[in-house]
Amino acid sequence: MLVDRGESHMTSSFLLGENGGDSSSERLEQAYSHCESIARAASSSFFRSFRHLPEPKRKAVNALYAFCRRVDDIVDGDWLPTGDFAYLDAATEERLTFLLEQRETNSAYGSEEHHLRLRALMLFRERLDSVQNGEEMSEHVFIALADTVQRYPIELDHLRELINGMEDDLFDTNYARFEDLRHYCYRVASTVGLCLIEIYGYTDSNARRHAVEMGLFLQLVNVLRDIQEDLERNRIYLPTEELAKFGLSHKDLADPTLATRPAWQNFMRHYIDHVVANRNNALGLLPLLDKDARRSPRLMCMAYNAILKEAVRRNGDVLSRRLTLNFYRKMQMAISTLITPGLD
Repeated sequence: MLVDRGESHMTSSFLLGENGGDSSSERLEQAYSHCESIARAASSSFFRSFRHLPEPKRKAVNALYAFCRRVDDIVDGDWLPTGDFAYLDAATEERLTFLLEQRETNSAYGSEEHHLRLRALMLFRERLDSVQNGEEMSEHVFIALADTVQRYPIELDHLRELINGMEDDLFDTNYARFEDLRHYCYRVASTVGLCLIEIYGYTDSNARRHAVEMGLFLQLVNVLRDIQEDLERNRIYLPTEELAKFGLSHKDLADPTLATRPAWQNFMRHYIDHVVANRNNALGLLPLLDKDARRSPRLMCMAYNAILKEAVRRNGDVLSRRLTLNFYRKMQMAISTLITPGLD
């Protein structure tokens, strides 16, 4: 998903606690503060980019990010909401049956841990319905999110689609073509981009098309950056038919010498060419955004483009160690952003 994977906290609070006497404005500020703490703890690069936004937009983006972060943490098994949600058990089992029938598989997904993750996603869908219906919310993230969608024209169906896409990660992943992978990236990242631009602000409807491309670009880079961690979770996003064009398969990913093989290096050039095409289309978004919001997504683009360049510099070796940016490269980007505050 369109979030950096940082430190996660299984015991993070979900409810506001015993502050029932607080005024609504105090509760709202507590909720936004909680969302900000989630963003700060989870992703230093995203959080730094958020700081360039005006305060109202920054708070809204933090609320949206916190929601997305929690969905990602649920799927990864790093966090679960606390409370008695047994009333969702029957619906969760029905959902599991439906999903397994779609995948023509039947086992390996009956553990209690898997059930709890799937149930938590059911809970988040229910909470989105409550937000849409204008019901009073009691959880930090959803109090802030409800206020955000009142202030900005965010379509909650985008967040429902995000949950559906993330739900796929609870099962074995197997994408045949780049188009299949891009569809996954749309669900888990472009949907977020379509929400973000409503906060950033724009007047040209072409911004929505470019926001989709932005999500694809960032998520395709995430696939490269997180490839080792995803392999440990039995998730493989690289399209099988594309690998086969270079005489490779998913089994080759277990080969410790794979990064040195010409077939892999050629595949990586092929993959990166696809990412570059999405990046070039994505950059058309920035000048379409409100001027006071351009610096934040610009910084994100710079960071992800630098990660992509690092993959090129390594000749496609994303397997031996994680793609990261060193301190000096991060400083260069920060200085560049300060010198060039917008794309006027």
